[in-house]
Amino acid sequence: MSDIIIVGGGVFGLSTAAHFARSHTVTVIDKFTIPSPLSASTDYNKIVRLEYNDEVYANMAVEAMEYWQGKGNTVLPPGLLQDSYSHCGRISVVPPKSSPRYGFEIESLKLLRERFGRCDAVAEFSDDLTCGGMFPEFKSSHGQGTFRFNPDCGIGLAAKSLLTLKRHCESLGVSFLENDGVACIDGGDERVKITLASGKELFAQRALVACGANTSTVVNLNGSVKSTGLYVGHIQLSVEEFEKYKNIPVVFDPTMGYFFPPDRETRLLKLCASASSTYDKASGGLLPRYQHLEPDTVKSIPVQSVAQIRTLIHEYLPELEFDSQGQLREVKDCKICWISDTSNSDFIIDEVPSKPNVFVSCGDSGHGYKFLPNIGSYIKARMDRNLSPQLASKWALRESHWTTQTIPWRVEHKRKHIDEIEWH
Repeated sequence: MSDIIIVGGGVFGLSTAAHFARSHTVTVIDKFTIPSPLSASTDYNKIVRLEYNDEVYANMAVEAMEYWQGKGNTVLPPGLLQDSYSHCGRISVVPPKSSPRYGFEIESLKLLRERFGRCDAVAEFSDDLTCGGMFPEFKSSHGQGTFRFNPDCGIGLAAKSLLTLKRHCESLGVSFLENDGVACIDGGDERVKITLASGKELFAQRALVACGANTSTVVNLNGSVKSTGLYVGHIQLSVEEFEKYKNIPVVFDPTMGYFFPPDRETRLLKLCASASSTYDKASGGLLPRYQHLEPDTVKSIPVQSVAQIRTLIHEYLPELEFDSQGQLREVKDCKICWISDTSNSDFIIDEVPSKPNVFVSCGDSGHGYKFLPNIGSYIKARMDRNLSPQLASKWALRESHWTTQTIPWRVEHKRKHIDEIEWH
């Protein structure tokens, strides 16, 4: 019998395994080989930002950033994640002052400067994506407006960082049981029983369900979280193009989309369509629909999202709009990235009602990846029942009120259920 069983080997699950590993026997179960094809973090890169107007998340982000940049402790050795991180900075299109996001950004920078001494070098540039010549790669850009460059930001090499942390967990004695799903979890005062899809039964003192957008397939959370699908595509760069663009920052336009520096191994440049998403109507938005599991019905991303990505390229990367043959460049490897969403974007880290000693961590809401180094310490504290009352309340299982009210940092205009999508 293990002390701790963790169901799900993504960001929340692996981080928790690392934080429990030195003092407990830990087993991690995943339906697939880690990094799972279903995990939102099985990707080339993810944004690691500091900007929050909520002091809890700002503090956590600053703490996490220190680990990404090489800090270590008894849980994570110094430099463990440093090779999975690039402190490349981010250029953001400043939204209109009437936008909720404008206030969010101003409040966030004020908090980070005054409370944490971060983001002091942020600068704004009018109609100049090169940011005063710092990024000559963008001299052909058609982008207009005010651009804010924050050098105190970066990207995590997502799948690579998961593998790095998994290997570290293995070195600490964590056991991994992959390619077997969970059929049932029974809580109990003395022990927890987990029945796998294969029929095998496992027992532990405590269990954590950390399955991201898939969490509701394992435990009933009564609609506290929903699964939201976001749209991602890529373009292939030549060797010469890669050399030109390899050191660009993230460029983020909240109403159109955003893109990343190209991946150094594949030379693929990832672009994401903003302000649109999808959901599964049949499950009331509770469950994801993965291309990996149903390739005949979930085929790619909407044609409108590909057009949006092409507009993003035209505006900000016009030299990459056409390939070397003069043909419109292919937007390839398109996929829906499913996130576990809460109505206010707060995480859920709590004990599951009527299942003693079964805990859940989900509700990443599209901003959980950056906390890979440290979210496990907070989940461990909740499972040890010594998380601060403030955080226990903030992350408690709760009734979600799904309204059209905008979350300040998220701009969303178009939302279609997945069965009405016209596929690219």
